[in-house]
Amino acid sequence: MRGDATQSTRAAELAQYVSLTIAIAGLQFGWSVETGFGTPYLLSLGLRKSLVSLVWLAGPLSGLIMQPLVGILSDKSTSRFGRRRPFIVGSTVCTVLCLCVIGWTRQITGGHETLTIWLAVVAFYFMDFAINCLQASLRAIIVDVLPASRQDAGTAWASRMIGVGNVTGYLMGFLDLVHLLPFLGSTHMQVLTTIASTVLGVTVAITCYFTSEKPLVRPPTEANDSLEAFRALFTSLRSLPLVIKRTFRIQLFAWIGWFPFLFYGTTYVADLYVAAHSTDGGSEAETMERGTRAGSLAMFVHALASLASSLILPMFTYSAAVGLPQQQPGPRSLSVLSNIKRVLDGIRARLMVSLPTMWAMSLVIFSLAMLLTLVTSTVFVASMILAICGISWAVAMWVPFSIIGETIRGVASLPYESQMHAAPVSGDYVQLSNNDIPMEVIDDHGLGQDADPQPVPPSTE
Repeated sequence: MRGDATQSTRAAELAQYVSLTIAIAGLQFGWSVETGFGTPYLLSLGLRKSLVSLVWLAGPLSGLIMQPLVGILSDKSTSRFGRRRPFIVGSTVCTVLCLCVIGWTRQITGGHETLTIWLAVVAFYFMDFAINCLQASLRAIIVDVLPASRQDAGTAWASRMIGVGNVTGYLMGFLDLVHLLPFLGSTHMQVLTTIASTVLGVTVAITCYFTSEKPLVRPPTEANDSLEAFRALFTSLRSLPLVIKRTFRIQLFAWIGWFPFLFYGTTYVADLYVAAHSTDGGSEAETMERGTRAGSLAMFVHALASLASSLILPMFTYSAAVGLPQQQPGPRSLSVLSNIKRVLDGIRARLMVSLPTMWAMSLVIFSLAMLLTLVTSTVFVASMILAICGISWAVAMWVPFSIIGETIRGVASLPYESQMHAAPVSGDYVQLSNNDIPMEVIDDHGLGQDADPQPVPPSTE
């Protein structure tokens, strides 16, 4: 009976993880259309390559503005539909509209070249702001719904969904969709944007329907100051827990590398292809189209590596909220499979590292891969470099959010008065394994405290 109850609990948790994070897969599918095919599309419209980078300035700019602002505004939302759901639905509608405008830009402007370029650029800017609003809301709802002990598992599932979205998005870009699905549009971008809009709408509907949110009840004595959110956006930076501040600093420099990789990865491989096949004959447009397909294939391999990493790497990491799992000794079994499983569990236990250690290793891999681009001149080697970066990308979409989510949930469990004094605490750092980078202990209150540096048994929650 106890085994049946445990199985039922695990099945319920699995269903919750899937329904809670599946919208992230739909979001990533749409974003892969932008990052993988946006640059070639803008170039095909006649925009100069030197100006394309100004278009992609929208990504970091919108992230800098929208994510913290949406987080603060949704935190204080008293909508009867929940704090995050109105922002999720609104940003989804805006994203779908922008995708449709991008796919049919020439038809909307009647073929006017300058107007077409301007409309496409404006649509990409609005879509970046909408995507960042949607991403902030979907990440926040994971923190809201899951307890601290399940934050790592929740963000790991989010990373897997990002992998699924990337794989399907880049696969669609590699296929000849105009011949396969001619009823969805007459150009490759039209079919892509139609599919992306449909996938995003369906996945967001699943998350909103199956995820329960408790509406925020504002105390009668609390003033509803419209400028409070904007003041909090700046004042909260000074009172963040130390572990979150350090995570933000690392993210700042890591994304200086990730943005060029994401927006120019396809173009990078395409340029290498064009350089290698410039004397093969055929028009420049045909050669560039084949090069773009080669870039899409390379990003598809990158997405596969990222998806595989998001499935495997979480099994070799542990979080501060759960601790380093202990292998329980038991009687030796006569079953060969049981003995093999016990040996594999022992090897896995020896290889396990903390979340910060896994993150540091992934950043080293990413840095070395980027240095290799200086001496790479073939499409095959460039594709392998992009695939290796898939390992780092899976970790980048998982570990930072796990660390922040655990800390936020821990601080949120404190009484209001304690939260006001807890945030600036620097905390103590300990090592739970000799192979690990020191990591702040997240105890029941989510703060760094004096703690026994011995491994702690896994949570039974």
